[in-house]
Amino acid sequence: MTEKLAIVSELPDGFYDFEINKILEYFPTTTLIELEGNRSPPLFVSILLHGNEYSGLKSVQALLRKYQEGLPRTLYLLVGNVNAAAQRKRVLPGQVDYNRCWPGTEMDANEETSLTQAIVDRVTRAPLFAAIDVHNTSGVNPHYAGLTRVTQENQHLAAMFNHICQVFTRPKGVMTMAFNDTCPAAILECGRPGDTAGIHHATELLDALLHMDHFPQRPVPAHDLQMVRTVATLNIPEHVSLDFNLNSQTDLRFDQNFDSMNFTEIKPQDIFAYSRVENPLIVTDQLGEDITEQIIRVESGKVYLNRTFMPAMITLDESIIRQDCLCHLLVDYESGTCD
Repeated sequence: MTEKLAIVSELPDGFYDFEINKILEYFPTTTLIELEGNRSPPLFVSILLHGNEYSGLKSVQALLRKYQEGLPRTLYLLVGNVNAAAQRKRVLPGQVDYNRCWPGTEMDANEETSLTQAIVDRVTRAPLFAAIDVHNTSGVNPHYAGLTRVTQENQHLAAMFNHICQVFTRPKGVMTMAFNDTCPAAILECGRPGDTAGIHHATELLDALLHMDHFPQRPVPAHDLQMVRTVATLNIPEHVSLDFNLNSQTDLRFDQNFDSMNFTEIKPQDIFAYSRVENPLIVTDQLGEDITEQIIRVESGKVYLNRTFMPAMITLDESIIRQDCLCHLLVDYESGTCD
């Protein structure tokens, strides 16, 4: 979003079939596409806020190919970090994270925060039906929805996507937080980029939202949605080296299949990692407070969690770990435990 935002009212020629590496030929800058449909209020969808997460593009290509003769509902489509997308990068050096700069962010005001505010102001001039942000995970994860506020309508959104839902209030500045007071809003985590099942799930949900008159006026049955909430985020200090090879000589070492632990229980007696330094991790809570000593311990070079947690969004990509985090730790939304 370091360049002027483009606002258009039709899709570019060739939209339905182009590949992500060609995106700058179709969208030279961040673009808001306003497509008129047969019903209101509109649906707002953002894709490519992280440039390497291109399942959202594939999903809206499939969706809009189906409705070339007319949309069932007006659609606002935001195509985000096109420059990073062209290079298959989450974010380019010198850029801010496009999913951390929305209204409510903790970052200082900049060009990107001004543009996201302008986008929100424009698309909320009239009511919205829902706001959906389509993402991928770089590690092995199930498809799941992310909510930044728990409401009955948001729970229905999550359950329409899959039976797992993660609730969080940090990091700040994600797209859905900007719409929490306006309409139902959810993040779709569609597995790894290009995962065909994840693309299909997202397309089905968006298609359903184009046709719905209203959200059900009843609670989501408990068996239809497993809700978990984030209680902690793990970061690795810049001076701590890491590897996903237990035989390496780095400060912090994880198993090569570490991301397979996503959404599985890790108990206090399970070895989480190996370390040759005393303080290999920084753990913060949902208020941003340091809770490292409460959550982890290091004994004889082994790292343990002090209670049972489920990790989510573990990635083996060091660049993403340094830009964002190693993972989040989750507990059951209601009970606060994983036991």
